[in-house]
Amino acid sequence: MITRFRNLFASAEATTRAAVSPVRPVLTALAVGLLLLAAVWIIHPFLPPIIWGATISVTLWPLVLRLQAVCFGSRSAAVFFTILAAMIIFFLPAVLVIVIFAQHVDAVSHFITILPSLRLPAAPVWVERIPYVGGRIIPFWDHLRDNSLPSLLQHVIPPPEKILHVLLSSAGSFGSLLLEFALTLVVMVLLLSRAEGIIVLLKKIGGQLGGERGRSFLKQAEITTRGVALGVTLTAIIESLFGWVGLMAAGMPMGSVIAAVMFISCVLQFGGAWVLLLSTVWLYFTAPLTHAVIMLLFALVAVAGDNFLQPLIIRRYVRISVIVIMVGAFGGLATFGFAGVFIGPTLLYLTETMIREWVGVPSEEEEKSGAGTE
Repeated sequence: MITRFRNLFASAEATTRAAVSPVRPVLTALAVGLLLLAAVWIIHPFLPPIIWGATISVTLWPLVLRLQAVCFGSRSAAVFFTILAAMIIFFLPAVLVIVIFAQHVDAVSHFITILPSLRLPAAPVWVERIPYVGGRIIPFWDHLRDNSLPSLLQHVIPPPEKILHVLLSSAGSFGSLLLEFALTLVVMVLLLSRAEGIIVLLKKIGGQLGGERGRSFLKQAEITTRGVALGVTLTAIIESLFGWVGLMAAGMPMGSVIAAVMFISCVLQFGGAWVLLLSTVWLYFTAPLTHAVIMLLFALVAVAGDNFLQPLIIRRYVRISVIVIMVGAFGGLATFGFAGVFIGPTLLYLTETMIREWVGVPSEEEEKSGAGTE
């Protein structure tokens, strides 16, 4: 009898364990998720420099390995020179843009003050001679010249006092920006000094989550981040320097400020050609024709650069569409700050790749390789 009761209780306990066991993984995952969320919540004030530092570290990791080989195996020397390279490539242009705007606050404020009162000059004589459309352009031009343009500018452009206040408040936050740059450099030093251990840990995590596919995904994220960061940054630097040379050659006033605007526009994926085209129009009405022609030549080269240079750099690493880059840059900027310009396109591209693999749609590279084998 006692043995029967023991067997009965044992079977009941086994049944209870079997019923409870499926819940344990869910509770464990929930506990781990809560711990991760709590950790992220604690360090969220430092997330921008951490993300920024991780992005630059991934981008410049091959440079560290090359410098370490040149520096007789010294990791400290390699990290030091890599930090210098990061400051020149990523931080120095941003600081120069801020300094340029700070130095020309008065000129920019004065230009904004007189901008609503500016009027279009009379239409050139040759416009009326354009076949089919010349007769329609002249009335529209006169309408803009007399009514629409000044009133539109007065409604759209805020008062100069407000703009000056925004500029001064931005200059006041320059110290916090420098602090964020300093924290980013500290994060880079920590990550690059212990890079091998971090890479092994990430590979183990990727293997646990997705096996070989997870490790492949991790490698793809590294390559995409490097390609987008170098493509966006180098394109912005090259185009803004090229535009500055053209602005100086054409005698455009406030050329440094316009080149700084061009740099920001390139980073935000608007391109820099439109800045030079507007400068060409300005010079056409305010300077000798030769200056406008010089500016137009530089603007046409910049148009080609917008459509050629950045895709050329990025596609050396990964084939990512321009739409993904633009949408990811805008969304990433709004979500993660300046580092989101590089993180956003990477996340969108990885999401696109994951969905393609899930539904069985081949990627662009796979389609081309399949067409080549046929």
